[in-house]
Amino acid sequence: MIDFINALTSSITSKHTDESLRRSTICAGCPEKSEKFYASFVNAEIKDVQGYVCDRCACPIATKVFAKDKSNICEKWLK
Repeated sequence: MIDFINALTSSITSKHTDESLRRSTICAGCPEKSEKFYASFVNAEIKDVQGYVCDRCACPIATKVFAKDKSNICEKWLK
């Protein structure tokens, strides 16, 4: 939960890093994402993830890309 709060804070303040942008690009092309109205409040620098959630965990992608906790890291980011 703390990882989510920290990630949400980073996404709201738009403190993107090279890593969060790399993850956003990967997620933008992922077929395992769905557009959800509740995810649109999180501002995304890469608009292809704005308003989308990960189908695996239901986290808003624009927030998830800032995750640091190993349990929240998508295996597609490790490839």
